[in-house]
Amino acid sequence: MTAAFNIRPPQLGLPKKWPAAVLRQLLSCIAAVLLLAVLMPSMVKAAEATNLTVAGHVAFVNGQVVLAQQGKPNRSVQTGDPVYVGDHIQTLANSQLHLRMVDNAFLALRPSSQLVISAYQYDKDQPQASKIRIDLEQGTSRAVSGKGGQAAKNQYRFNTPLAAIGLRGTDYTVWADAERTRVSVAQGGVIVSPLGPDCLMSQLGPCASALSRELTSGTPNLFIEITANQAPKLLQKHSDTSSKASGVSMASSAPAKLDTLQQSIEQKNVADQVNNVDAATNVANQTARYESIAKWGRWTALVQQLPQGSDTINKAFAQIPNLEIVNSNDVFALAYPGQTPIRLPDQGRAQFSLVAAEAYVKDKDFLSRAGVKSGQLEIDFAQNLFNTQLAVAINAATIDTVKSQGAIDRFGRMTSNGALSNANVNGIVLNKGMEATYLFDKSLATGGVLSGVAQWAR
Repeated sequence: MTAAFNIRPPQLGLPKKWPAAVLRQLLSCIAAVLLLAVLMPSMVKAAEATNLTVAGHVAFVNGQVVLAQQGKPNRSVQTGDPVYVGDHIQTLANSQLHLRMVDNAFLALRPSSQLVISAYQYDKDQPQASKIRIDLEQGTSRAVSGKGGQAAKNQYRFNTPLAAIGLRGTDYTVWADAERTRVSVAQGGVIVSPLGPDCLMSQLGPCASALSRELTSGTPNLFIEITANQAPKLLQKHSDTSSKASGVSMASSAPAKLDTLQQSIEQKNVADQVNNVDAATNVANQTARYESIAKWGRWTALVQQLPQGSDTINKAFAQIPNLEIVNSNDVFALAYPGQTPIRLPDQGRAQFSLVAAEAYVKDKDFLSRAGVKSGQLEIDFAQNLFNTQLAVAINAATIDTVKSQGAIDRFGRMTSNGALSNANVNGIVLNKGMEATYLFDKSLATGGVLSGVAQWAR
């Protein structure tokens, strides 16, 4: 007789009731996994950023600017954002970007331009070992070299599709497209060479070519032009239809037409309407304007869009022989006679009084007048540093504050430190340290950009 067995399969199900401690631990694990999934994209982005070399930071941006790294999504920028080696930078129409590089160099990109930061290696303890290469693919860029470029001129290069530009000085402007490159110098000098077998884009430093040409600020009415398959030409600056068609206006030898920053200047006189401006919105003593060495004015191409204001740039600059433009923004330009000696005190601090100012708010294509109410400027000549502040009436109900700290170089040029400022400031100190004038730009929280000029004396 065979015995019968009743064999039950093992019970593999979960317990009907979880212990409280186990349940809490399980829920904590699930929460951690969900949190990791949420944070993972930003963690990956941060990890990627740490693998990139910071080349500089955004000091000022207006309009739409797009940055891209190969294999990574495009990104927009705002003031204070870092830019990295390998970044491809594009400014769209009516947009511009100012960068403060890690060696304190200044790089500006005008509207409808494209540029690549191909190399930017800088060590403050060994600036002579710097390696810098900027490639302008198209458009207009202004470059003011910093400590790295100055200490390692043999390893500094600014390229265009046709030309290699080596450094001899500090401040130059380049316009380029696929068929033409134009270079002008505001301070110092450059060596311009056509790219070719003996001058490769991948190299650093100026090319030693038989076709190389040197340009210095000692000849402010000249610029270098390179066209495809042609040797560089040293040309007189002029305004003509062909230059306007190419998207750049090189200035003439007449002081009223000089334009080293490739901004268009109309030959048109506009009546002075300063007296029609409500005095309550401007500096109290602005009508008794201080007669300084530096001159400033509005680009006359914008006159029809502007309300009452100062003399046009043509009237202000027509009286300046051998014009040297310091800087410009969307509204103003600042210049001084190029032969003016730059001698600054080497010690002491000085407080300056605000003697003239003007400001506008640009929101898209509309410009409205703002009023500079008061301000302070202190310069430490021993340390070559400045600290300034302005109170600006945006409208009848809103006062905005412009604050900036920065450095003054041996040429008297004032440049703000983006980390210590809420606005971009560029200007010049003249007359043995007795006067200073600067342009300022600030992005407003409400949208738009506050642009202005402030003139100081002591």
